[in-house]
Amino acid sequence: MAFLLHVLRGDDLFCDIGANAGVYTVLAGKAVGCNVVAIEPIPNTFDLLMQNVYANHIAGKVDGRNLGVGGEVSKLNFTSDLWSFNHVVEAAGDGTISVDVLPLDTILDSRIPYAIKMDVEGFEEQVILGGSKTFSNTALQAVVVEIWDEHLARYDGSAKNVLEALQRSGLSGPFWYDPENRELIPPGQQEKQKYNQIFVRDVDATMARIKGSPAYEVNGAHV
Repeated sequence: MAFLLHVLRGDDLFCDIGANAGVYTVLAGKAVGCNVVAIEPIPNTFDLLMQNVYANHIAGKVDGRNLGVGGEVSKLNFTSDLWSFNHVVEAAGDGTISVDVLPLDTILDSRIPYAIKMDVEGFEEQVILGGSKTFSNTALQAVVVEIWDEHLARYDGSAKNVLEALQRSGLSGPFWYDPENRELIPPGQQEKQKYNQIFVRDVDATMARIKGSPAYEVNGAHV
């Protein structure tokens, strides 16, 4: 979260894929003031997302989409009662819903965000496949993605595949972030497993942006 606070600017577009109730959307749209495309597939959760958007008076900045994101236009079954762990399942049944799914390139319609946050419970490879034009566009400078092998395995995926797909798009990483010192921590230097990983296109340009960011107050501390 601190990385996005420091790297985003008010005239950027931010894309929140798997927005849930909108923590990252509000952070980008309210604290930073940039425009946001917020995508959340579960209707009840999407309602909470939009409640938070309106409560924070950023409706004019947020393009909210109650959709899933995948490799092609389709309808997919999602669990609906697992809160932040809702995910795509093969068969319909109790606790599942059918959701319209679109490729990211279709949803964005030629708009290229400065940064993307992606938390899709193992469906990352399909999102990247359907967003090939977006992920390879040099205007996209940063991606924050949850990479969890257990979740990726549901769809015969792996962390290696996600890393390679992002690297083929011209993004370097994964990095971690030290918000107090405003430093990207290179791969292999993290002290413990961290699921949210950062990929950037131009390390020097990203560091310059980070260093030039204003400070924000978070839980009584300034970062």
